[in-house]
Amino acid sequence: MENEQTEFTVEYQDNYGVVYYRNVKATDIAEAKVIIRQMQPDVVIRAITLVPNDEYADSED
Repeated sequence: MENEQTEFTVEYQDNYGVVYYRNVKATDIAEAKVIIRQMQPDVVIRAITLVPNDEYADSED
């Protein structure tokens, strides 16, 4: 059985103080952090947030 992946936004900062945001699909926050660390090992991860599921956002009742 495969774990369901969720979309997270990871906020991270490089050594020059530039802040980046990247959306990643992961099973949990720890995996989202690992994904960013694999791409950018020298950055400081500032925050990881869950991207809300918008499947009902466009429905008009």
